[in-house]
Amino acid sequence: MAGLLAAGVAAVQAEDDSAAPGRLVVAADFNRDGIPDLAEVMAPAGVLTVLLGQKDGGFHEAVEEALPGRDPKALAVGDCNGDGIPDLLVGDGDGAVTELLGDGTGKMVSAGEVAHLGSVSAIAVADVNRDGVLDLVVSDSQESVATVLLGAPNGSFRTVWSFPLPARGKVYRVFTADFNGDGLPDLAVTNDDDGSFEVMLNNGNGTFTFAPLLSRIVDPTAHCAT
Repeated sequence: MAGLLAAGVAAVQAEDDSAAPGRLVVAADFNRDGIPDLAEVMAPAGVLTVLLGQKDGGFHEAVEEALPGRDPKALAVGDCNGDGIPDLLVGDGDGAVTELLGDGTGKMVSAGEVAHLGSVSAIAVADVNRDGVLDLVVSDSQESVATVLLGAPNGSFRTVWSFPLPARGKVYRVFTADFNGDGLPDLAVTNDDDGSFEVMLNNGNGTFTFAPLLSRIVDPTAHCAT
């Protein structure tokens, strides 16, 4: 599919145990001028700002608007509806995942809530089942699971599978990369507490298998069961 774009999670995550404002940031060419732009969400205020990149390296504010959620925790970017324009996905602490579709000028149009989980700690974006459409993996710290949602060409998503996170009571991030060289995006599951990470290898159908030899496990009794 033309225009398949994906980028990971927020460069800076809001802290769950702090009342201080946090900033979630992603980069993409939102107005299709060949210059990278930025989108940032301030937490907990829930204000989205799109900053358009300039040829001199500066940025011009194009959009500033309030988001429907009250507690943004994750921000991801990718072309969700296949029109070649980057879109945004915002995950809220209450479990809502909201999709914002880019219009090609830097403005974002809300497509509403595309999923609702127990909570959202992180969102990873990749084509996990090789159909040319971007999919999501969402870390849900409240339910202690990561959920895989397969995308459709119209920008909608459906839940197909989930797996337990290594331990309850911790916030886990999810990232995608091809760790075994088979051309499929795999998952890394990490947390900020002990420096451990766990690799989940992609089965090509929206499910993943824990790979202990590629992982760094501090507590051998805790891992992503599959």
